Parts: sequence; C-alpha cells; structure tokens
Amino acid sequence: MKKDLVAVVLAGGTGNRFWPISTDKILLPWFGKPFVEYSVRSVLPKEVTRVVMVTNGQNNEAVSRVSFSVPSVTVIQRDPHGMADAILSASSELADCSLLILNGDDVTDPEMLSGVVKRGLKSDVFGVIPAVRTKSYFPGGYLTVVGNTVTGIIEKPGAGNEPSEYVGMLGHYIADSTVLLDELKHTVSEKDDIYERSMSTLMKRYPFGLYRHEGEFASLKYPWHVLDVTDVLLDRLKPHKGKNVEIKANVVIEGTVYIDDDVRIFENTKIIGPCYIGKRTVIGNNTMIRQSHIGADCVTGFNTDITRSYVGDGCWFHSNYIGDSVLEGNISMGGGAALANLRLDDGTIHSVVKDERISTGKNKIGALIGKHVRIGVNASIMPGVKIGKNSFIGSGVVLDKDLPEESYCVVKSSYTVIRNNRPVESQNRDEFKKHL
Repeated sequence: MKKDLVAVVLAGGTGNRFWPISTDKILLPWFGKPFVEYSVRSVLPKEVTRVVMVTNGQNNEAVSRVSFSVPSVTVIQRDPHGMADAILSASSELADCSLLILNGDDVTDPEMLSGVVKRGLKSDVFGVIPAVRTKSYFPGGYLTVVGNTVTGIIEKPGAGNEPSEYVGMLGHYIADSTVLLDELKHTVSEKDDIYERSMSTLMKRYPFGLYRHEGEFASLKYPWHVLDVTDVLLDRLKPHKGKNVEIKANVVIEGTVYIDDDVRIFENTKIIGPCYIGKRTVIGNNTMIRQSHIGADCVTGFNTDITRSYVGDGCWFHSNYIGDSVLEGNISMGGGAALANLRLDDGTIHSVVKDERISTGKNKIGALIGKHVRIGVNASIMPGVKIGKNSFIGSGVVLDKDLPEESYCVVKSSYTVIRNNRPVESQNRDEFKKHL
C-alpha cells in the first residue's frame, strides 16, 4: 500500500553566502510574486497530499501566508544546522509517509518533479535522486553512479575530485520517512554533511534510482545566481500588456515582453525581450532594456541602458549603464554612474565570500547591490563588486572592492585655484562654425 506523499520544503537557512542581498531567498520577488511561487507552489506534483515548510524565525510569518492547493504547515528550525537538522525539526509532521524533499532555493521545470515522483511510485526503488550534468565544477553534492543507480553522494568534493559529472538536485523521493528519520538521528559527522552521509548509508541497503534532468535549473546559493534564476523565469514569460499602459511614439518592442499595469514608456525607447516591466514603472526617453527584470515603481530616466539584469522595486536611474547586475531594491544612481560588467582581459570574475576567493564561473557580472543604496554622479563600480545595504557612494568614486553595509564611500580631492589672466576669445569659434 502506497503511503501519503508529503513535500518537505527546506527554507530555514540563513543565506550567509547570499550577501549583500538581505531579502530571504524564497521571498525575493520576480514578476511581483515571491520566489517560493516558482520554486515550490507552482511545481508541486499532483500526487503530493500535504506540504511541510521548514522555516527560520525571520521568514516564518511571511512563509506561513503562502497558500497551497493541499494542506500545509510551517515548522521553525531554531538553529541553521544543515539539511539533516531541518528535516529532523519537522519529524513530528513526517511520521509514516513518503517524502518529496525540496529546496526552496531551487527552480526547475515542473516536469522534473513529476517525473521523479512517477518513477518512485512505479518502480521498485527506495529513493529517486534527480541530477544535472555539469560542464564545470559546482559547489554541491556529486553523485557516484553505476548505470541508472545512485550509490553515494559526496558533498563539495572540490574541482578535479568529482566522482561523476552529475550534481544531485533536491527533489529527492523517499519511499519511507521512518527509515530516513531513523538514519538521520544516528548519523554523526563533524561536517555539515549528515544528510549526505545518511543517504549514502541507505544507498548501501536500498536501491536508489538516478533521474537525469536535461531541462532548466538554477539555485540561489550566491547573489550572482539571481541572474541565472532570472534567465530561467524570463524564458517562461508570455507577452502581455496590462491596464492603463502608455507607450509614446518611436518605441520599439521586440521579443517576449510582459508590461504590467500603469507602465509609461517614453519616446525612442527600445525593449528587447524576454523582459518584465513592473507596475507603475516609468521608462524614460532613449532607454535601452535587454533581457532584464525591472520591478515595480522604477524610473529609468533618460538614456539608460539596462542589460541582462535583475532590478528590484523602487529603483531610479538617469543616463546610467547597468550590465549583468543585481539590484535588490530602492537603489538610485546619479547621472553618468555605471556598473561595469566585463574585465579588461575578458577573464572569469571572482568574488570573496566569507573570506574565501571563489570563481563565479562567469566572465560577465556587474554589481551586486543590497537595498537602500545611493550612488553619486559619474561613479564607476567595477565587475563583481558587492555593495551592502544602506550605503552611499559619492560622485566620481571608482569602487573596485566590496563595500560593507551602512558605509559612506567618497573621494577626497584637492584643487589649486589661481587667478585667470587669459581672456576668452570668440573669433576662433566663429571660424569653426563656418566649417561645420
């Protein structure tokens, strides 16, 4: 007899690697809805009978307001001690059932989870592990694989030590919650890999199937991964023109563009999809927007170029360049300020996370900016620089290193002023005009 299938959603992490973005990952908005809408709510397989959301103290209230098509409950993980602790925190809600273990930080196509569940229910396996084939090293759990069977999980083995080309994704199907919970309780490790060790032990006793996923996938581990999620979600957009939209003369719109209610787009603007323009946003004259998410209540201002970027709500620009950047929300940039996105040598961009210099795997990343930041005129932010929330950057600053939260960064210049004894002659200019 098949057991009830309960979806366990892990959403209790603190997201330290996600700085400078301060919004909880699963609540960060896309298209006016929190990320959990796309990572969980809209992709739940029909076989799921109940949802258990494992939260932390900060996001529990907001997450508890998310509605599902089946009964749901939230459980608070008091301390962020990894996946095993998160699941054990919810053990009272997981008695005698089958599990679909999800990560609230991941987005994939709905068919993947449905395929995992169908294989788990129709085949004689204890578990099913979905995985993606990687082209370069990814800091996740790599699978040891024999044919279509998973025999182990090695968490973050390091580049060159991967046991296979497959990185495991969450979306794990487990036939019997009691067996998994018991193994989690008895597994000990000094590292944050109790879940992976427990699963590897169970794989020696029970068959686990490999589900090869070839479709879309992105995970919010680091702030630049917001760009990957944006790519995935923009590809799902349908063309739309909301209510009270005003589009002036000589506006060019190409590709899939979703324009929400009360948007105004002024003359000589070009928008190349896929793009999303949020409610009440004003797109100024001569603006170029390409493959980007623009939140609600933004003003792009004259002659602004926004390319392959995530722009949150309430951002203001004027004659700016914003390339491959993440702007959390309520950010303004003075005229001429630019967010550079490419190194002079076109090389891979690195970032320092928790005192460790890591590769982003990308050669185009602009700035990664937290909430409530002001950037002065003609300031230049170098590729991959992170700026903490509530910070001010003065005019003319060239910022090439991360800036902590609540910082005020200015350039101190000195000037020499002397008397000018040279008259201003206009005759030469009159001559110049004759040749124009």
